Amino acid sequence: MKPQHQHEFKNGLLRGLIWVAAAGVLLLLLNWFNEAKAFDRSTMLFPYYEPQEVLNSVVKQHYEKETSALLEQLQLLESSTSKFCGGDLALDTLKELYARTYLAWLELSAVVVGPMLDNNTVRQIDFRPVRANLLERAINQQPKGVQGMALVGSPAKGFPALEYLLLQPNFKPATAPCAYAMELVQDIARTTGALKWQPADKLTMSLYFNQQVGALHNLSWERMEKPMLKNKDAEARGEPASWPLSGLGLAQQSWLAHWHGIEPLLVLKSEVVPQANLNVVPLEAYLRGLGKIDLADELVKHSTAVNTALLLSRPASANSTERAVKAVKVLKGFMTQELAKELSVSIQFSSSDGD
Repeated sequence: MKPQHQHEFKNGLLRGLIWVAAAGVLLLLLNWFNEAKAFDRSTMLFPYYEPQEVLNSVVKQHYEKETSALLEQLQLLESSTSKFCGGDLALDTLKELYARTYLAWLELSAVVVGPMLDNNTVRQIDFRPVRANLLERAINQQPKGVQGMALVGSPAKGFPALEYLLLQPNFKPATAPCAYAMELVQDIARTTGALKWQPADKLTMSLYFNQQVGALHNLSWERMEKPMLKNKDAEARGEPASWPLSGLGLAQQSWLAHWHGIEPLLVLKSEVVPQANLNVVPLEAYLRGLGKIDLADELVKHSTAVNTALLLSRPASANSTERAVKAVKVLKGFMTQELAKELSVSIQFSSSDGD
């Protein structure tokens, strides 16, 4: 081996060893963190929760609060977009605010129920992929307000259209694309504001459970495994890898945001025994109230494994992504094969299942 190649080999080997060591340290820290935040559930006394109490707690304490948080973010995004279009804000600042807003949306929309399901909200404001020709037509037509935006198809509006504009070199203040961006933000805010959360009279435990399972499928397949497999095929053809949301560096963050929208509905986040009128009653608490302690413990174990795997995952690392996908699939399998049977829930096709 030539000296130059020996040097390159040694440097490559050293970088590899450093990465492995860093990953090992991170894993140890994550294990310590998970152990530190764990608490002894055996000392907690859980009441029996009626299914309707669980569902109403989720609507009031999760969905209503997440919707309000997203609306606040959208107000900031609207004012910031206006400032940018007037030449008073840097594009990078606007991109950062968009990223925070979109991640808040992913948390809210991870498990689709209630008015999000009835109104088909995900399709209205998060339809992918963007149709560039339809978006260009909308920019040229410059629709205004509720009536104007109602004539624009989903592939040319919503978060994906706004994200597309933010990444274009011609997205500058005082331009037609900037004016349309303002309309996009306002339209997203109107659609989000139309989410009127009512007591969960129409929501059943069966539907809720199936939507949770669908959300896990969406996370493992649509967001992670499907693009990973496409990237492997692309790399085999000598083409570069491309991850959804990578334009703004949100690939892994989107996985975590999606999971953060599911996790509090599955397991406890604190030592407080939830009161249905004050706190979210997660599936774990419902199980413990039914006396199904072993199942609740299994749910916690699998959820913790998902959390750890996602924190360690990196889009650039196929191995770490595969481990995260496997962890999510194990959790999904546990829910469909064991929990569903114990709760007498029939697994059906979910609106989150995708293709």
